[in-house]
Parts: sequence; C-alpha cells; structure tokens
Amino acid sequence: MNLLGAISFSEILDTVWQWLTTEGLKVVIGGIVLFIVCKLTNLLVRRLNKRLEKRNVDKTLRVVLTPWLGRIIKFIAVCVYIGYLGFETSSISAAIASLGVTVGLALQGSLSNLAAGIVILVTRPFKIGDKISSESVTGIVENITIMYTYLVTSTNETVCVPNSDLTTDKLINYNSKSTRRIDLNFGVAYTKDYKRAKDIIMQCVCDNGQCLEDPAPVVVLSEQAASSLVFTLKVWTLTENYDDVKNDLMERVTDALIANNVEIPYNQLDVHIKQ
Repeated sequence: MNLLGAISFSEILDTVWQWLTTEGLKVVIGGIVLFIVCKLTNLLVRRLNKRLEKRNVDKTLRVVLTPWLGRIIKFIAVCVYIGYLGFETSSISAAIASLGVTVGLALQGSLSNLAAGIVILVTRPFKIGDKISSESVTGIVENITIMYTYLVTSTNETVCVPNSDLTTDKLINYNSKSTRRIDLNFGVAYTKDYKRAKDIIMQCVCDNGQCLEDPAPVVVLSEQAASSLVFTLKVWTLTENYDDVKNDLMERVTDALIANNVEIPYNQLDVHIKQ
C-alpha cells in the first residue's frame, strides 16, 4: 500500500510538474502580460483624461468616453489571453456579436441619442447659455447630457430634446456670433410726404443708443403693397441686446410715426348692400 501510495503521489507530482512547465507556464506568463496591459490601460485612460481636461473637452464626454475606452481595451486583452491558453474563442465572439445585435435593435433610439450626444459634445455646435432653434423648439440651452439636451423656452418651460433630433434637424444658434441684424418692416400710406417716414425711422435708431454704427443702419423702400408703402429697417446690434433693441425700435418708430402725423394704413373691408 505504501508503495502504491508512493507511486501514485509520484505520478501526481510528475503530472503537476509537467503541467506547470507547459500549460501552467503559459497561464503565468499570460496572466502577467494581462496584468501589465490592464495597468498600462489605466495609466493611458488617466493621461488621456488629463489631456482632454487641459483642452477643455466637455466633462460629460470625458466621463463617458475614457472609462469605456479602458473597458474595451481590457476586454480585448482578456479575449486574447483566453485564446492564448488554447480555449476556443469563436463561440464567445459569436455569442457577443449576437447579444450586441439584439441589444442594438432593442436600444436603437437610445444608441442614436448616445451617438448624437457624443457628436454634439465633440463638435460643440452650441454651448450652455446659447439660444438655439430647431424645427420643433426654440429655447436657451440649460444643460447638455450624453442622451438629451435641456432647453428653457421663453415661457420658462424646460424641454427635454433627444440629441438625435438636434443632429438631424436644421439648427440655428443665435449666439454663435457677437452681433446680429434686426430687420423690421413699417407700412405708411400712399401720400406725397411718405419720404418723411424714412427720416423719422432713422432718428429713432439714433435715439435708441444700442444700435451699432458699423455696419451702418439702413432704411429702404422695399415694397409697394396694395394699401401701403413698406419701409424696411436693417440695423445691427450686439447679440445680447437683440430682443430689447427690436422691441424698443418697434414701439419707438410706431409712436414717432403717429406723433408726426404719418398715416399708418390698415386693412379695411367695405361692404355694399344692394337692395
């Protein structure tokens, strides 16, 4: 019994030693390489995050992209390690691909918003505080996340807009430039002193005080309508003053035309009754 036990134990030791010198060595070497790759990946992610931070890349983009980059690299390293040990990886790859297709179909809209959010955060067509307008909504950007952009409308309502809508629709950013042009139309009656309206409008521009001198304001006779002559005022102002200047000029010019007895026509309907 002792001899059999000694032989069995000796055979076990030989088997273990043989495994350690062949397959075990591969496990150890592969494990060390995998450990080093994971550490280098963590270092790469940290350095990439710092570099993106120095370049003022949006924090949301950094928080989302850099960790996922590390996870993808580590996942690839694990797959290579499994294949190095001699395991069949084709079935694992097929299962992952099938799962990816299934999840992709189920989350098609969400993935579209995610991709659009990354595009917005990278290209920066607008930033927080900008007034933007798409085909469906106009408002001031309150927050930008990886999935949605939050806008505050003029009636103080918060609208949650999917990022995919903002990347596929036509988008206007009213704050992309420091100055904007205001175009206003004023109708006056067909009278011999209609040209006085032009001088009155220009005087209102000078009285406003927030209109830019360069480019210079312009008043032109733009249309001979059915019941009025239409003067168009084109004036430039700072973007942040746009709404205030527009409202002030509309009211100021209207009051000035009335005060100077310039007739402002309006549509009339004459009804004739035949007996």
